[in-house]
Amino acid sequence: MDHATLMTDLKENRFLNVGLLILATLIIAKLLSALLTPQFKKRLPPIVKAWPVFGGLLRFMKGPIVMIREEYPKLGSVFTLNLVNKNVTFFIGPEVSAHFFKAPESDLSQQEVYQFNVPTFGPGVVFDVDYSVRQEQFRFFTESLRVTKLKGYVDQMVTEAEVFYSICLYNLALNLHLEIKENFKH
Repeated sequence: MDHATLMTDLKENRFLNVGLLILATLIIAKLLSALLTPQFKKRLPPIVKAWPVFGGLLRFMKGPIVMIREEYPKLGSVFTLNLVNKNVTFFIGPEVSAHFFKAPESDLSQQEVYQFNVPTFGPGVVFDVDYSVRQEQFRFFTESLRVTKLKGYVDQMVTEAEVFYSICLYNLALNLHLEIKENFKH
């Protein structure tokens, strides 16, 4: 295939041109970002080696557990993976995981990670509040969920379950009654 034919084929394939343009833009943006971003004086975790832009995502999609098992012996218990435009840092083991939960918000933002969990409790609770309110709520939850406290909730939980199921049974009986009544009308 000569040079002129190749150039004609490239001009005709707009999707390829757009894709190459996007890829080139992302690579240039990444390089400029790396050059212009001031380097922190703090020691950052090692970064998983992967192809630029999508390499980290491909490694992660092949299996996060496989990737973690491959990288842990090489990089240790804390390392970072670049997932397209986000850096995801892995803390492997309880001795390093505590840093995530105890670090001040200025050093390590829990908010980004916790946004995934907002649907668990709803807006304005635990995962959808600022750091100081979240810490206060965690203290409350920690105290409320101690074994001694949980034992005190058993009677209340049993009562609530019995009321709930009696209502369910009543509604089931009522629906069955109405259904039978409707069927015998015809």
